[in-house]
Amino acid sequence: MAFLSFESFIRKIDQLEEANILIAALEFRVFTHLGKRSLTFATMAKKAGLQSEGAEALLNALVALGAIRKTGNTFANTPDSYKHFCEHSPHYKRGTIFLRKENRDEWSKLINIIKNGRNLAEFGNDDPRFREPFTYAMHERSSQFSKPLAKFITRKPVGKLIDLGGGPGSYSAEILKVDKSAQAVLIDRKASLKVAKSVLKNSGVIKRFSFVAGDLFKVTLEKGTDTVLYSNILHIYSESENLILFKKIHESLKPGGRLILVDLFLKNNRIEPFDATLFSLTMLLFTATGKTYTFKETENLLKKNGFGKFKRCELGQGSSAIEAIKV
Repeated sequence: MAFLSFESFIRKIDQLEEANILIAALEFRVFTHLGKRSLTFATMAKKAGLQSEGAEALLNALVALGAIRKTGNTFANTPDSYKHFCEHSPHYKRGTIFLRKENRDEWSKLINIIKNGRNLAEFGNDDPRFREPFTYAMHERSSQFSKPLAKFITRKPVGKLIDLGGGPGSYSAEILKVDKSAQAVLIDRKASLKVAKSVLKNSGVIKRFSFVAGDLFKVTLEKGTDTVLYSNILHIYSESENLILFKKIHESLKPGGRLILVDLFLKNNRIEPFDATLFSLTMLLFTATGKTYTFKETENLLKKNGFGKFKRCELGQGSSAIEAIKV
């Protein structure tokens, strides 16, 4: 492991400045206002409702960061900034942008939470206004992992698949594209399923999906299931809450059925992989009871509910899958 020098330590803190500049650009919809045109800072100020002095400084800073281009006195999007950050682009990353803007305020609470613990009063009922863009963000992120995950899962017949809390259903869709005989039941909140139906409508596999709206702890799981996908659910809940869900899953599976967990699993030293280690703090900030689990912790919890014959698959960027068999 490489250690931080003084200069590297300070440089990482100073990256907050760059992050806040980019977040300001998203907040003021700079990339959307630019679209496919070139604008002066004065025109941008008028469109975005900004002071001219601030607009000029922001646009020049964005050019310095490589986020937009400048020719003479006008500013324009780069191909990437238009593609991903302009609301008129068919590839606009609405969910990812929402989370980056939303998370800015939450991370400012980190020092207080580390010192005083989580404020459980802040965690209320699920908010559909948050759930919808969050589900889009999960769809946008899933493209990095869907193919290797589908390859891992479809090395055996998938059969009847329950995607428990699967959000946009992106992983299940990729699985169904590979295993032509598989059928999927996507279970999640109503707001998430609305997004799922939108992103899956042109997938070519939506006819092999059925959708069940409900709370994971309350919904009934169909018996005789071949495979259950438990993707990025583990880290939301405490050990006792996960055990409740594992029991439900075990009862729904056929003998020899598979539970596939996808998450940011830690090694036993709790400092690797890098992304999973930092994610532990994310769970402190954004969940009432969640945490990052090690592979061993997870497999021990699964053993308590009659699972075994574990197989692991690294997906990248700190994410991995665990296959657990009902024994």
